[in-house]
Amino acid sequence: MAVSEKTRKIVWAEAGGRCAICRSEVVTPGTACDDPSVFGEEAHIVARSKGGPRAGGLDAGAVDGHANLILLCSKHHKQVDDQPGHFTAERLREIKAQHAAWVRLSLEETVQGRLRLVPDPSFPQPRALALVVRGNPLWNMIKTSVAFEYALPDGLSDDEEAQIVEFLDLVKDYCDIALDIDSVRGSRDAEKALESYVGKLAKRGFLVGASLRRMLLIDGPGQVGTPWPILRVEVQPASLAAVADERGRAYFGEQRAQD
Repeated sequence: MAVSEKTRKIVWAEAGGRCAICRSEVVTPGTACDDPSVFGEEAHIVARSKGGPRAGGLDAGAVDGHANLILLCSKHHKQVDDQPGHFTAERLREIKAQHAAWVRLSLEETVQGRLRLVPDPSFPQPRALALVVRGNPLWNMIKTSVAFEYALPDGLSDDEEAQIVEFLDLVKDYCDIALDIDSVRGSRDAEKALESYVGKLAKRGFLVGASLRRMLLIDGPGQVGTPWPILRVEVQPASLAAVADERGRAYFGEQRAQD
């Protein structure tokens, strides 16, 4: 059984015509004398052939269904087939789902009134930032998140701003590649790099705070929603910090002991 034309249309539409891994457009513009070049490929998550990558576990009729296909550029199609130990079926399904959610969010302007982010009722929303002193807790937040936002103080010197921005860029870079780091060594290297930056900022009198807002990406009435955790990282002067409870109520002096 071959992939049907309808299935191909579904796969391409859900992916927005972009590779689910690098998110590059998989159609190049045409020229005055040539048609556009297509280098997008519908890759099987579970292989059709018994000896193929990630083979087994699906009925013959489901192998060529859109749920088992992911749109990739030719480069990443070859990579996922050459590296099935890293790109497991579960991992590819997660990449596909996150890419589809990204496509829907990117098209928000064309579907105004339908696509929106709402708090996930299954999780309490943070009202205060958690103080980051080690790399491990921040790395765990990074691995969970699909979006990143940040804040830094005003009135910084050029040197202070450069160091803070360098740290925030590092966090963003790790957000972008976290799915590709699945080894203990890779995770430990990331944790150590983050912890080193946090320590350097602390020596200059700055504290790092982070929170993870559990949101749902809703596309139309009655939809369950796609999980969309948002990581927020702030760097602020230690002189402005205040201890707070989980509800965001700040403690000052003797008030903390009384409560």
